[in-house]
Amino acid sequence: MKYVKYALAIGLMGVSSMAAADSWLYAGGSVGQSSFKSDNTSTFGFHVGTGILPIIGLEAGYWKLGTFENGPEKYDFQTFYAGIKPSIDLGPVHLYGRLGAHNYDLNGKSGAVKDDDGFDIMYGVGVEYFVIDMVSVGAGYQNFEVGDGNVDSFTLNATFHFL
Repeated sequence: MKYVKYALAIGLMGVSSMAAADSWLYAGGSVGQSSFKSDNTSTFGFHVGTGILPIIGLEAGYWKLGTFENGPEKYDFQTFYAGIKPSIDLGPVHLYGRLGAHNYDLNGKSGAVKDDDGFDIMYGVGVEYFVIDMVSVGAGYQNFEVGDGNVDSFTLNATFHFL
């Protein structure tokens, strides 16, 4: 019983030290698939952020959401976003959410679609696994609200954690 207490104490210290070790600066990229109005296409993005507290950070990024076709309509989407990123580390596993605003640019690629741009909300969730101390890989879901709908994306990502 004595050894079980020691093992439990060492395990809890290891988890708590990982949770307090959020990066002051991180950057990464994502690739995946986006959908808009029943059409799917490839997407990619880049992000940078900082952990201001062990469980919350600030993040900004760029997404090229892709070119979508819906009948005669053809759209080309890209967006810049900024938001908060609450997270928790469970050993080498990093769970997070994203909530923020994005500035989207919708380019109509056909006569039936007009160009549009504006600000709206975005949110997402994801999980990452630290393969080594400074590198994590994972998967995520993002939702970008736009004027008359939303763009959903499922991605795989890699992030480098500095400082």
